[in-house]
Amino acid sequence: MTDLHDLISVMTPLDFEASQAARERFDNLIKPKGSLARLEDMVCLYAGAQRLVEPSLLNYPRRGIIIWADTQADKDFLQRIRHELEPMLFLANEAKSEVIVEELSIKEKYRDKNLILDAVLTGIGKTVRYIKENEYKLLSVSLPGAYDAAEEFSAEAEGDVLAILTSHSDVRLSAAVGSILAAVSLRVPVMLDGAASALAALLAMRIAPLTGQYLIASHVTTEPNHEKLLKMLGTSPVLRLEITQGQGEGASLGFMLFDAGLRAYKEMETFAEAGVHAEVPELAQTNFRL
Repeated sequence: MTDLHDLISVMTPLDFEASQAARERFDNLIKPKGSLARLEDMVCLYAGAQRLVEPSLLNYPRRGIIIWADTQADKDFLQRIRHELEPMLFLANEAKSEVIVEELSIKEKYRDKNLILDAVLTGIGKTVRYIKENEYKLLSVSLPGAYDAAEEFSAEAEGDVLAILTSHSDVRLSAAVGSILAAVSLRVPVMLDGAASALAALLAMRIAPLTGQYLIASHVTTEPNHEKLLKMLGTSPVLRLEITQGQGEGASLGFMLFDAGLRAYKEMETFAEAGVHAEVPELAQTNFRL
């Protein structure tokens, strides 16, 4: 089983030179500077994760959505997924995203810190395997249904992560924390979805601060305290659609917008590439009087 300290030791920051070079390319495309807003931010983060700037080399990434579910508490969701009746499957397909549902059989409350640590390590181990086997370069992690990120989570977030997870005995959330840590260790950006993924990311960031560099908030839901959690993460949502839960819908839409931003990055020309002189601010001013 993966050792948590070994995992943290191999984490590396984004390549900020690559991210900045990608930003400069966006700034020099034949369009108003910054006009693609958060689409540019997502691509620049991705460039930093991949350590690539050349448009022809920065390819559309394979991406996956891992959903951690309780076989009992989430049985209605699991039933819909098995029969392909869950609407999020349509959005995931449109986003060219694979969906992986990990079913956890929870027969007792996880009040033992060692059991919670096992859940975190299970999330790490399975996620590392999925990323390597499928060559994912973008990942989303979520839990089924709406998640009540209670107010006390915000107050406790500065404390011992395993103690927090143990006190709330949520093994699904523990596995999601492991998933996010695994993705960051492999330089894979994480597209956050609902409140549960934001909370998992916050706890993962307490374990490994570098986690924060790899996070993209796809949207903000109507779940309690989701917006507050995003602020604590130092990020803001790409979309505001009043979606009530975070089980892959927002991440799928975020993946689609990411592809749009990457397409602009790869296919639009800069002023230099088009042989067009960039606008000179001094010459753009009009000094004549009527």
